[in-house]
Amino acid sequence: MHFIFNIIRKNGFLLLFLCLQMIASILIFRYNVYHEVILGQASVKITGAIDKQTSKITRFFNLPRYNRELQEENAILRKQLTALGIKKPATNERELIESSEYHQIYSFIPTDIINNTIVRSHNFLTINKGKKDGVQIGDGIMTQYGIVGIVTKTTDNYARAISILNTDSQINARIKGNEYFGTMIWDGKDPRYTYLTEIPKYITVNIGDTIETDGKSPVFPEGIMIGTVNHKEVDNVSGELKIKVKLRENFANLKYAYVVTNLKKIEINQVESTDTINKDPHNVQ
Repeated sequence: MHFIFNIIRKNGFLLLFLCLQMIASILIFRYNVYHEVILGQASVKITGAIDKQTSKITRFFNLPRYNRELQEENAILRKQLTALGIKKPATNERELIESSEYHQIYSFIPTDIINNTIVRSHNFLTINKGKKDGVQIGDGIMTQYGIVGIVTKTTDNYARAISILNTDSQINARIKGNEYFGTMIWDGKDPRYTYLTEIPKYITVNIGDTIETDGKSPVFPEGIMIGTVNHKEVDNVSGELKIKVKLRENFANLKYAYVVTNLKKIEINQVESTDTINKDPHNVQ
């Protein structure tokens, strides 16, 4: 304390000058509009510069994580493209791939998920791409880790989709390896799990088996991973297997996705909607 008093005593006039200078500056900038505007502009510039540098530093330290995520996504996409069979290389943002088994051609449109719910029994999500970008009702939405929903409404710039975490959602899915397929549903409880139903009880299913899209629907290509088998039991009502699937995608953290458009969807729907039974066996065309 004695040391501090000595400093004040030796530099009293300088400290008094600095104090008065500070008070004068405060009064000038507070009660003079011009100086107040100048101070505000300077403050904004300084704050912006600090934020910009902070952002650069943050991105720099996050580069390893970003690179790792990109590598994982590239590996997944390469695997999917190999499984689906490439007929032509990607030439633009709407990347075309073809499912060689079911002869279905798809385009993938990058998008952001700007709204998403997981706590309701009927969950939906919103994306920032719409009709202007080629998004259509019935298109699928998927991420690098799996499928997330199906488009139900579109505007020029946005689209609304029913999430697979919706008790009304029914998705065709199969067990990778044995190719048995069924219907994937959600029970409205835990957003980390769905259920694969309509699987015969005599089918061998192991914990950890991969559940993926089967490609028979015009919405999603075949071989897109959905999750892994977490639990299995025989349904007492249907007598079939009820398989609990742990989703690979974390629906609480959805941000980036792809809109999947089947370019032959309209033609497929048209031919399937005309199913009739010809009663005259001799009138076959």
